[in-house]
Amino acid sequence: KEKSIIGSTDGCSTLSERGIDSLNELRERLPVRNIASHVRNVVDFGVFADLNIEEDGLLHRSKMGSVPLDSIMVGQELGVDILGVSDSGKISLALSGLNLHLDDGDSSKCTISKANPSSRKRRRK
Repeated sequence: KEKSIIGSTDGCSTLSERGIDSLNELRERLPVRNIASHVRNVVDFGVFADLNIEEDGLLHRSKMGSVPLDSIMVGQELGVDILGVSDSGKISLALSGLNLHLDDGDSSKCTISKANPSSRKRRRK
């Protein structure tokens, strides 16, 4: 099997091609892998990507692997994995090919496979 390029759109499809047309349908099928998206905006903390659904997704810089943020351009196509949808409708993304997964079924937190448990969020006292 050939190694995939992180963030490549090769083998990706759109949400509508997968029969997902709403945030509720998306929530029911998480995680959703290899989705084609278009970069709408690049900001200091990551990338907002158009998924052709009600809300844009946020690809946080911590979920981009070794891909530098300054290599991403508005309008560029990216392959993404959809890792979560918050109660307020915010969509959490990662670049496809990084093998990120949902953490304990909580769609608001995602970790890299085999992550160090000490890297998880700590409660404030």
